[in-house]
Amino acid sequence: MQSSNACLPAYILASIVALAPGLANADSAAEMARKLQNPLANIKALMTDNAIGFDSGTTGDTSFAFQLQPVYAVDMPDRGFTLIPRASIPILGLEPGTDTPRTGQPTPGTGSTWGLGDSIVQAFYAPYTESTLKWGIGPQVSIPTATDSALEGPGWGAGVAGVLTGEFTPELTFAGLIANHWGDNGNFNTMTIQPMLYYNMPGRPGESLSYNAVISADWEASSSNRWTVPLGLSYSKTIDLGGGHGLDFGGGPYYNVVRPDGAARWQIRFSVSWLLP
Repeated sequence: MQSSNACLPAYILASIVALAPGLANADSAAEMARKLQNPLANIKALMTDNAIGFDSGTTGDTSFAFQLQPVYAVDMPDRGFTLIPRASIPILGLEPGTDTPRTGQPTPGTGSTWGLGDSIVQAFYAPYTESTLKWGIGPQVSIPTATDSALEGPGWGAGVAGVLTGEFTPELTFAGLIANHWGDNGNFNTMTIQPMLYYNMPGRPGESLSYNAVISADWEASSSNRWTVPLGLSYSKTIDLGGGHGLDFGGGPYYNVVRPDGAARWQIRFSVSWLLP
């Protein structure tokens, strides 16, 4: 049963890929793709960042982590900066003993637990600059929205986050996000690093290969259980739907070369994002 569920996202992605060529406007699709690759872009979007984790928890079964990530940038040209509020609302399905960057210590219990985790809201200040190297910084706040104690993360908490974006060549772009968050739930103290490297494929507008995963360090854990480091590769495609709307989807496998006890051994990461006018 779990095997068929795990294959469903891949089947959906494959179906969309087959239909995509007839829908895409090449120039607009490429432009939309670059905006979605840039955490500091002036966009409005509903994004998702999802993972299916295999061999996780004390049972070695499959866990799920889906995140809704609304973004609503506010451009302020008279003041010379863009304000970019964004949120992360996790929907989790965890096996007992599963360790994730959002929940910290392994979850208790004897069976799968589904529900909301704790949500995080960020706001980046991104000043205008003529350089291709852009930066942003801002606070983040966590809200105790977890529907079950097994899914709790930081609870009420706060932290700081920074973003850096740029390009090596017109085809090869990068972005990086680093944050540290402190919470009142179990002395939560976790750093997350999200390096993003995109290769926009020449002659295939809106298509890219990338590394995009979250590296984390739980400072409250022992040194042998502190770091989670995934390595892998993703493919993504952006479709121009017209009227300023765009659809981006992608995914790929990642293996946790370093992981704490209870974390998934490997995972399939996938995303579906809706770009708004």
